[in-house]
Amino acid sequence: MKTINKSFSKFFFALLLVATISFSISFSSYAQSTTSFGIKGGVNLANFRGEDVKDASNRTAFNIGALLNYSVAESVGLSFEVDYSSQGAVNEGSTLNVGGIDITTDDATVKLDYLRTTLLFNYYMGSSEMNIRPELFAGPYLGFLLNSQAKSGSGDYEDYPDNTFKGTDFGAAFGAGLHIRVGERMWLVPDVRYNLGLSNIYDSDNVTARNGVLSVNLGLTFPLN
Repeated sequence: MKTINKSFSKFFFALLLVATISFSISFSSYAQSTTSFGIKGGVNLANFRGEDVKDASNRTAFNIGALLNYSVAESVGLSFEVDYSSQGAVNEGSTLNVGGIDITTDDATVKLDYLRTTLLFNYYMGSSEMNIRPELFAGPYLGFLLNSQAKSGSGDYEDYPDNTFKGTDFGAAFGAGLHIRVGERMWLVPDVRYNLGLSNIYDSDNVTARNGVLSVNLGLTFPLN
């Protein structure tokens, strides 16, 4: 699994390099008027996926961050996002075993917080003159674990040992959204997306689980030039 992590990290940064080169080639002819910076945030419905994590339900949390958009052509663009994403899972009324720790009170909450980077390839529908433009997007993400905690019932969160969860998580993000014009080259950007974790989040070969996060987000973008 560590080999897969290294391979995906190389793949992710290779994609970033290709995207940067593509943008640079098209910058002089198009992107000078279509480069924008934005802020975003949203609600996460986070859970764990895998046979070793059973009866877990969604943990409602949040994400907040910033984004940079490059329009390579009228219908094609790239987005690079960096956000703080709070994730995890909840089990109500039964035992949840996470990293070898059994939590058996009324409910058990596992909280994993990531600094997440995402490279999205965007397809915009319609003309750039439209006031509302639908979009589809997909791309890889790479997350860096900031902290891992668990709590029983309404108690306080307690930290997991450092070797319980892996320090990185990778996967694919995909979804759909709208660009709603609210001013001169300013756009309100609601979207719905799913972040599909592809790596084992545990730092152990004996336990396997992956992140899965459905999120509803709202962003606002501003022109840079």
